[in-house]
Amino acid sequence: MSFRPLLRLQTPKLTGSYRHLTNTRRWASTESSAEVTKEETFGNNVWRNTILLAIAGVVWYRVDQRMTDQGEEKHPFTRWIEFHMNKSHENDQIAQANLENANKIAEYRLVYQDAQRPPIYRMRYPESFERASPRALVAGTHCDTSDMVIRKNTD
Repeated sequence: MSFRPLLRLQTPKLTGSYRHLTNTRRWASTESSAEVTKEETFGNNVWRNTILLAIAGVVWYRVDQRMTDQGEEKHPFTRWIEFHMNKSHENDQIAQANLENANKIAEYRLVYQDAQRPPIYRMRYPESFERASPRALVAGTHCDTSDMVIRKNTD
């Protein structure tokens, strides 16, 4: 059995005009290509939100005046801020501790900058003592250096 007759039946025949399958290209367009912006009127949400915000501000101002005129109580925002802040005596203790630490550091710096290291007397060629031979010395001209230990810079 051959598949060729089946393939011929399933493939469409491309005969006739192709004009209905291709898009026609128009060089001049009837539609405008500019962006269309929405018309701004007083009915937009921006104006409505601005007016609502202004009214809320006026209402809050009046309520705020009433709240602060009622006796010796503090304003709620002031109470909230004071609740989250450090107390004044705690701030004084912290400042006093910082001042004491600064005084200690200043005293240490004064002592440290005035301190001087003891002078180190260095010999120019300390290895000359190690190379010297204790033999063949004329009596009275040299001293015995066999037990002498020369200090280095690292000691």
